[in-house]
Amino acid sequence: MPMSPVRLRDDVPEDVKISAEEIHAGRDVDAEELRHTPREYQELVVNILGGHAAGEAFVLNDNVYAHWAADAPTTEDRFMVLRTIEEELMHAREAFRMLRQIDELVVYDELVPYALATLEGFQHPVSEWAEHAALCALTDRVGTFQQEEQLDCSYLPYAESIRTAFFPYEKGHAARGRYWLRRLCETDEGREQAQRAVDVWWPRSLDMFGKSNTARQHRFVYYRLKKRTNEERRQSFISIVGPELESLGLTVPDEMVGRKIA
Repeated sequence: MPMSPVRLRDDVPEDVKISAEEIHAGRDVDAEELRHTPREYQELVVNILGGHAAGEAFVLNDNVYAHWAADAPTTEDRFMVLRTIEEELMHAREAFRMLRQIDELVVYDELVPYALATLEGFQHPVSEWAEHAALCALTDRVGTFQQEEQLDCSYLPYAESIRTAFFPYEKGHAARGRYWLRRLCETDEGREQAQRAVDVWWPRSLDMFGKSNTARQHRFVYYRLKKRTNEERRQSFISIVGPELESLGLTVPDEMVGRKIA
């Protein structure tokens, strides 16, 4: 997986006035206070913001996403795609705004457009409309599972942005994908197309939650930047989204088939 182009500066002076234990116990942190937190916490916050600032811009990639603004089946679909592109770029701008708040702490060379998608799944061309539907229905739903538990996270600027700028729109993006999948499943031919697309994007979506055995995930939880481990969120996704796919007449793929991240 490519590294985020955003990183914490190597020369940030250590000036800890808010301890890791305080943050773990419930102390929230604003942008001005971030410089006074442990370097580990700073790195985790920068990792999250950088992921949004660079990662959301994948919608500009014409091979993967942007071409559907012209190639989607109907005028309504094309406008829905355009709306999603606009909102995803708004997310990138919002993350960049938060990075500017801590500009003295971070380094970033290239953000928009970013040369290579930060998530492996978005590095593959999407030439079938059913695949676009599945991509939105599943990967944006992953986003809602990630963001819902960050609505009250310890980094206050991000928590506020999740509540107002990210989470409400991410739910809408996933809903558009479900609408497109549901429409495809109204015919036998369309359901077959949808099934092939789900077979591709189900493992890619599960991979988006990250590795099950990484130590870093527990640090996100410790600092109250996330509430559950990668595998806990993944299993919750499977238990909720799987039955939704089955209600459309689709078969949920085996959770380990096609996975690149275990």
